Amino acid sequence: MNPQTEQAFWLVWSPTGATPPKFRHPTEKAATEEAERLAITHPGTLFVVLESIAARRVDNMHRTTYAGGSLTTPPF
Repeated sequence: MNPQTEQAFWLVWSPTGATPPKFRHPTEKAATEEAERLAITHPGTLFVVLESIAARRVDNMHRTTYAGGSLTTPPF
């Protein structure tokens, strides 16, 4: 297994927002300032600062082809 290390980032998310967050803020301070700016722009809307702590991905698949099998005939 080859572990990978990346820089942590922060997202600003609104539970009532129409689109998921995409911008990765490089610091907690930058994300907090953006959450405050958005809250002022959209009174009454909640904006949450989220910190990345870990990520996981499966990016490979093992395929086996069995000799004599037919893809056109269902196995049942």
